[in-house]
Amino acid sequence: MSRVLFAVVALSLVCSRGMSAEPASRAQADADLARTAQGMFADLKTTTLDNGLRVYLLPVKNAPTVTTMVAYRVGSADEEKDQTGLSHYLEHLMFKGTDKLMPGDVDRATQRNGGRNNAYTSEDMTVYHFDFAADRWQSALAIEADRMRNIRIDAKHEFEQEKGNVISELERNEDGPWDVEQKRLLTRLFPKDSPYSHPVIGEREHVRNATAEIIKRHYDKWYYPNNAALVIVGGFDADAALEQVKKLFGPIAAGDLPKRKPPTFFKERQGPDRIEYASKFAVPRVVLGFNTIPVGDPDDPVLDVISNLLTDGRTSRLYRKLVEDERIASNVFAYNATGRYPGWFGVFAELLPGKDRAKAEAMLFAELGKLGNEPVAAAEFERARRKILAGFVFSRESVHSLADSIARASTYPHGQDVAKFYRDYLARLAALTPADVQRVAKKYLVKGSSAVVWSVPKAGKAGARGAASAAPAQRSAPPQRQLRSGGASRKADAPARSFSLTGAKRVVLPNGLVLVMLEDHRLPVVVGNLAIRDARLYEPADKLGIATFVGGLLEEGTTQHSGQEIAALIEDTGGTMSASASGGSLHVLTPDTDLGLGLMFECLIRPSFPADALERQRDQQISAIEETATQPHPRGSQLFKSLIYGDHPLGRPSLGKKEIVARLTAADCRAYQQSVIAPNHAILVMVGDFSADAMAKRIEGLTKDWKPSQLAKPKPPAPAHGTVLVERIVSDPAAAQVHIFLGHLGITRNNPDYYKLLVMDNVLGTGPGFTDRLSANLRDRQGLAYTVTATIASGAGVEPGLFSGYINPAAKNFLQARDGFVGEIARMCEAAPTAREVDDAKKYLVGSLPFKFTTMSDVAGQLLAAERYGLGFDFLEKYRKEIEAVTPEEVFAVAKKYLRPKALTIVAVGPIDKDGKPLK
Repeated sequence: MSRVLFAVVALSLVCSRGMSAEPASRAQADADLARTAQGMFADLKTTTLDNGLRVYLLPVKNAPTVTTMVAYRVGSADEEKDQTGLSHYLEHLMFKGTDKLMPGDVDRATQRNGGRNNAYTSEDMTVYHFDFAADRWQSALAIEADRMRNIRIDAKHEFEQEKGNVISELERNEDGPWDVEQKRLLTRLFPKDSPYSHPVIGEREHVRNATAEIIKRHYDKWYYPNNAALVIVGGFDADAALEQVKKLFGPIAAGDLPKRKPPTFFKERQGPDRIEYASKFAVPRVVLGFNTIPVGDPDDPVLDVISNLLTDGRTSRLYRKLVEDERIASNVFAYNATGRYPGWFGVFAELLPGKDRAKAEAMLFAELGKLGNEPVAAAEFERARRKILAGFVFSRESVHSLADSIARASTYPHGQDVAKFYRDYLARLAALTPADVQRVAKKYLVKGSSAVVWSVPKAGKAGARGAASAAPAQRSAPPQRQLRSGGASRKADAPARSFSLTGAKRVVLPNGLVLVMLEDHRLPVVVGNLAIRDARLYEPADKLGIATFVGGLLEEGTTQHSGQEIAALIEDTGGTMSASASGGSLHVLTPDTDLGLGLMFECLIRPSFPADALERQRDQQISAIEETATQPHPRGSQLFKSLIYGDHPLGRPSLGKKEIVARLTAADCRAYQQSVIAPNHAILVMVGDFSADAMAKRIEGLTKDWKPSQLAKPKPPAPAHGTVLVERIVSDPAAAQVHIFLGHLGITRNNPDYYKLLVMDNVLGTGPGFTDRLSANLRDRQGLAYTVTATIASGAGVEPGLFSGYINPAAKNFLQARDGFVGEIARMCEAAPTAREVDDAKKYLVGSLPFKFTTMSDVAGQLLAAERYGLGFDFLEKYRKEIEAVTPEEVFAVAKKYLRPKALTIVAVGPIDKDGKPLK
C-alpha cells in the first residue's frame, strides 16, 4: 500500500454512548477520508513497453510479499455468438503448460515457493495472478511471459479433461440461487448480437462443442502484450523489477488485434419486458433490470450511491420496506454492473412463502419511482456516500486488493492512467448532490424500460428464502465472475505482513471476559472479533434453532436504541458491526471505535427482542429451513453431518426445525441470551490503531454491568467412530450434478498429530492449484468434477471435527468419482507418500503462512484461535518448527491411524437412482 494510506485520518471522535459526530466535524472527517483514498495510488509508476505492454509498479516499503497480475483486455464480450465461453475456457487452459512447462508445473512451482495462483474471467477482462514472498516473486514473471504467447492448446494436451471441469463448473452454478435468473435477464436486456447478452461461462452447448482449434484461434486473436497490463504490487525494487520485465516481456511481439464488437441495444421499450419460468428451488425470486452506462461515465458513481441507498444495510430503502416493514421478502439487493460497454442495473428480491408477487413487484417499482420523484434527504445521501468512501479504503487494506484494483481499471477505456481513473471517480463522488440521484434514477430506472424476470417454484413446493445459510438475514448475491478452482478453496487471498503475534496482550476482566489485544498503527482502522465459546453446545435439543433465532434478533433493538437507530449509527460511520449468538464483530475507522464497541456490547448485553422483529425472524428462519431442503449441496452437507455426529449438537441443523421455531417466544430468547451470551463464555480480540492499556480500560467500563453466567459448560457424549461403510443416496431430479460428501469422525485441535495431519491433508486434498492427489487425479487428469477436496485438520476444534471430502461430478460420472475418491483415501494408507510430495507440502505450508494474516480481521481470527485452543501467542514459531520436522514416514503413520477408508460415511444428492445410475 502507498505510504499515503498509512497516514492517520484525522476523523472526529464520537462519545461512547453512540451519538453521532457534529455535522462540521463529520464533514471534515469525510474530507480527510477522501484525501486518504485519493492518495492510495500516489506511488504508482506506469510504463508502456515498445510492444504495447502496460506496466504498473506500486512498491510498498517493508512489505514481505508481492502480488503480480496480468490483465488481458478480453472477456466474454469479445466472443462469437455461436462460440461463447471461450475466454473462461481459455483461462483454465492457461495453467496447462507451454513448450517449457508441463501440465502441473505452474501449480508445482507455486506450491514449492509457498505462493498462490488463480485467475478470473469477466465480460471485459481475464486476469491471472500470483502471490509470493518478496524474495521469490520473480518466478511469476517468467511463467507469465512464457504463457503470453506459448501456451499449448491441442486435443492431446489436457483439453478434453478440462472440458469436463468447465461443464461441471457451469452445472455447479445452476445448483445455486440467482444463476439462471441472471442468465435470463441478460437476454431481455441485450439483443442476441450484443456483447453482454450471454453469460461469462458460456452457453452449455457451446462449452460442450468447443474444440482445441476454436480455443486456439481465440487465444491467437487476443493474447498479446499490446492487449495486456502487467501489475506488480508489494515489497520489491521498482527499477530492478522494470529491468526484469523488459528482459522477459520486451522480446514478445505485439499482435494485430481484431476490432471490438460494437454494442447493440433493443429499441426503446413501451413497457416492462417480462418473463416468468418455473424454478427448481422453493423460493420465488424476481430481478428488475435496466440498461445503463459504461464504466467511467459521470453517472457511474451516482448509480453506486443509488445501489447503496436501495439495499446496502438495514437503513436502506428496500430492506426497510420489503424485509422489515411489509415482511414480504427475506432478501433484497441491488447491483450496478458497468463495463467497457453500457451495462445494466439490477434489483433482486427473494420473497417469503405465501406472499403476493404482484404486490412485491409493485413496491420495488414504487421505491425506484420515489428516487426519481422525491429528493433524497441530506443525511441519507451522506450516509450512502460515506459508506462507499470508507469501503474503498477498507477493501484495499491488502497488497492483493490494491493490485486487483489497478488491474481492473487498466482494462477499461480511459483507464490506462489508473491513478487518474480513481481520482476522477472519487472527485465525482465528492461532488455529487441529492439532485444527481433524482436525475439519474429518473433517467435510467424507469419501469417502462425495464426487464422483469420471475422464477417461480413449481406447484407443491413451499416458498422459502434463497440463501440456505445458518443466518437467515444473510444475503445471497448474483454471480459476477468465474474463478478457477481445484482441490482447495481458491478465493483471491491477499498477501499479508510477516510478523509475530507474541506482542499480543491478554487480560481477564473481573466478569470473566478474556480480552486479547494487538496494536497495529499502519492504518486508522480497528477490528474486533468476539466469540462465545461452545455456543452450539449450549443449545438444548427441545429449543433447536434458538441460537440462530436469538442471533438474528440481537441487532433488532435494545433497551437504548431501536434496530433502525442502531443500523443508522454504525452505517453513518461507513464501518460495520454485527452481533449473533456466536459472538460479534466490528470493523471501523479509529475515531469510531467507541461508537462501534458501545453498539456491539449493547446488542449482546441488552437486546429487547421486539415483537415485530421476532415474528419477522420467525418467518425468515422457517423459510430458510424449507429452502435448505431444495438445494442439493446444503441438503447433502447436513445429512452427512447428522449421520456421523448422531445426537451430538454438531450434527443438528443450526436453523432448527420448523415446529420448534414456530413456537419460540421472547422469554425463550431472553433466557438463552442471558445464560449463554455471557462474559465468562466470551473471548474478545481487538486488533488495530489503539493503545492496549486504554482499550482494556475502555472495554472494562463498557462491560461492567455484563453479568457472568452460572450455566455449567455442557458435556455432550462423544460421538462414536463408525465401524462400517455407510452410503446414503438422495435422488434429486432437479439437481444439475451430484454432490458427494464422504468422511468420518475426525480430531480435536489439541491432537498431538495435528501438524502431521496438516501435511497429510496437503498431500491428499488441500494442496494449492491441482498439486494434491485428489485434485491432480480426479479433477485435472480425469476431468470428473470442478471441485474436489478432503481435509481432517481444518475441521478440528474443541469438539472432534470431521475428516470430510467433497466432489461434484456429473451424474454419469458418479460411480467413477466416488470409487476414485475412496481409492485415493485407501492409497494414503497403503504406502508412504514420496519425499517430494511431503517436501512440497511443507514448503507450501510454511511459505504461505503469511497469507493467514492478510488483514486485521485475519489477524484477529488467528489470535482468537490461539486463545480458544490454548496454542499460545508464539504458535507461529511452533507451527514452522512442527511442519518442517514432519517426515514421509510420519505422514504414512498418521494416515493409517486416522483415515478409515472401509468405514466411511458417503452421502450423495443429485440426479441419480438408488444404485447410483443417472436418472432417465
